[in-house]
Amino acid sequence: MLPDRSKRYAGIDEEPPRLKLVNHWQLLLAAILMVGLLRAIFPQKALVEELYGREKLDELTLSYIENLHRTQPNNADLTILLARAQQEQLDLTALERLLNPILQSGRDDARQRSEARLLLLRSYERTLASSLPGPDRATWERRLTGFLRESSEDEILPQLAGEFAAEAFNLGLTNLGLRFLRRISQQDPSTALADHAHAELAQGHHALAAEYFMLARHQTEDRDLARAYFRRGVSALMAASRFQQAMELVDRNLGDLADDRDTLNFLTRTALAAGEPGRAARYAQQLVFSEKPATGAAQ
Repeated sequence: MLPDRSKRYAGIDEEPPRLKLVNHWQLLLAAILMVGLLRAIFPQKALVEELYGREKLDELTLSYIENLHRTQPNNADLTILLARAQQEQLDLTALERLLNPILQSGRDDARQRSEARLLLLRSYERTLASSLPGPDRATWERRLTGFLRESSEDEILPQLAGEFAAEAFNLGLTNLGLRFLRRISQQDPSTALADHAHAELAQGHHALAAEYFMLARHQTEDRDLARAYFRRGVSALMAASRFQQAMELVDRNLGDLADDRDTLNFLTRTALAAGEPGRAARYAQQLVFSEKPATGAAQ
């Protein structure tokens, strides 16, 4: 015996109409509830913010980021987190392919572009730290120089600018390094700049430390501190036997300390140590004719 539904449509050749289990608005409501539930279980924004503070990701978190990135390939934060996790495995070309859309889109904020550029900078550093033949090294250094010049035109965050400055100084690009450091000096007080200088000096980055000291020297309004920072900056280069650089640093930053007796005493001795007796004689002559007394003890 056929069920009632079958009897009802037994004489109809066409396919019988299907029963409507749910309405369209019910499906939409279920989808919205599901999305809300997933967001509650996996709070993507909060997670991304937390992961930015981690240096390394565990396998489970990395797998989650990879899956999210597949569904949202244009999400800059996910791209940066993925690139950061895989930077040791990816060569520079692959990393550029992954991160260049962030740099070229114009939609992403300064933090995202700065993070992307920092990852590329570190990839350049790893490449140059490897054993490269002379011609290849020269090619990579030219590429890095171009990258640094391009980055200097972007809004590199002050807290990240120090790494770009360090690489510029390593390549002998003093003016470019100073351009990055000015981002830092705009927000940091002189004491913080001096702390940066000491940290770089501890790592053997004498040129960068010297420039940090000079930024601190110009930032402070205390003449005794200005004198001390100036001397530390020059001494940082002298300690590394970079005598010519030290004298160039003096010429660029002496400023209103040109009539300071303690500073002139220091410069006379320093110029002699740098093998420039003529310069030393000039400072000694200025010292003789300087009438302005020292404002504090030599530091």
